[in-house]
Amino acid sequence: MIKKENLPKVSFDGMNKVHYEEVEIINELLEAIEADTEVQSVTEIFEKLLEHMLEHFSYEESMLKNRGFGMYDIHRNDHNRIMGETRMAYMNWRNFKDRDALKSFIEEDFIAWLNLHIQAMDSVAADFLLRQ
Repeated sequence: MIKKENLPKVSFDGMNKVHYEEVEIINELLEAIEADTEVQSVTEIFEKLLEHMLEHFSYEESMLKNRGFGMYDIHRNDHNRIMGETRMAYMNWRNFKDRDALKSFIEEDFIAWLNLHIQAMDSVAADFLLRQ
């Protein structure tokens, strides 16, 4: 589980809001995995996470591109990388229904990425957006 208050904050409130929404879905997914919830429910929550990620990334990328953010391509590429990894984890889930593998991906890979991305990329992007 990840607590909202432990998530790095950025100077742009709209980005924090989107990050908090994502944390809620991540926690919902982890709870479903740990509670041995039926496979279809876990799949639906995972699909909700993927959909939110698309909206999250589109929201940020649109603002950054429209305002001429110099590190736009680097930021977008980081989104694309984790999106690809998450889609691969989704396909593995669909094919193998391995709760331990999915839990490991979310806890060890995705949450670590989210924290690092917010600290290294979103904080810079948020400061840029506030100066515009």
